[in-house]
Amino acid sequence: MILAFSILIFLAVVAATVGLVTHRGGEGARALQARLRSLASSTHELPKLEVERDSRYSAIPWLDGLLRRVNLAQRLEMLLYQAGLTMRVGVLLLLIASFGMAGYFFGVIAFHRLPPSLLFMALAAPMPYFYVAYRKHQRMKAFAQEFPDSLDLLVSALRAGLSFSAAMQIVAEESPEPVRGEFAITVEEQSLGIDFRESLVNLTRRVDSLDLRFFVTAIVLQRETGGNLAEILENTSKLIRDRFRILGDIATFTAQGRLTGGILLCLPVGIGVFMFIMTPEYFRPMIASEAGRAALWFAAFMQLTGALIIRKIVNIKV
Repeated sequence: MILAFSILIFLAVVAATVGLVTHRGGEGARALQARLRSLASSTHELPKLEVERDSRYSAIPWLDGLLRRVNLAQRLEMLLYQAGLTMRVGVLLLLIASFGMAGYFFGVIAFHRLPPSLLFMALAAPMPYFYVAYRKHQRMKAFAQEFPDSLDLLVSALRAGLSFSAAMQIVAEESPEPVRGEFAITVEEQSLGIDFRESLVNLTRRVDSLDLRFFVTAIVLQRETGGNLAEILENTSKLIRDRFRILGDIATFTAQGRLTGGILLCLPVGIGVFMFIMTPEYFRPMIASEAGRAALWFAAFMQLTGALIIRKIVNIKV
């Protein structure tokens, strides 16, 4: 029963993967042939091309329509953008399904039982999502590190007598990535006629940074109430740098707790693996008997609970 179920799931995943690849490849080939036919048929007029953003969640039409009816697809699209990845939401979902099936088959081959297979599937499926979340964290961290220097550049441009739009343009040209790209999009939105406040709000939606929200709030308040914008932004830059200093002090003070949590999490697992390799007969009753397996599951649950508690203790918000 388990083998038949596994074969059906495997065939479904393979069919979906092949369908996605062939559909995308066929779509590209058909588009190229249409372009070539239009060029060959007309020697005086160039084909009319529509320059617009490809906002599809997937290259498969029915999957794109399904994802548009789910609010989760918009969140995943924003997550992929913030991570700096160009893949579609449909590809991410396909990777999640593929990793889940790989974990399931590993559990079937290794343990020949359904509960361990489902456990490995649950552990392996979120790996692509965690990778995207990690890439987002790294990109947002790089933005936060470069943002104070870019803010100082903006203040210098304002003190030199430039307008705020011109100062934003300088930041979009001179700052390193990812600050340069995000500010360039904001400058382009303003040049295309989008409201100033709306373009800044869009910037805060694209970049998940508390420091950037401080910056946008200061700009909006200055527009409504008046004041010296250069001085306001200079104080905002000092506030951001003070936050970085406090975060560094917190990381130093909580380093021992984080190290202790890592050791306590890895030590039982390492000892168990060591005993299973060195003395398999001594450790085999923990796997062969129902009481031993129950003890292992309970130990895993307690380990996970302890890790979450330690993370909650050392994760101090500023």
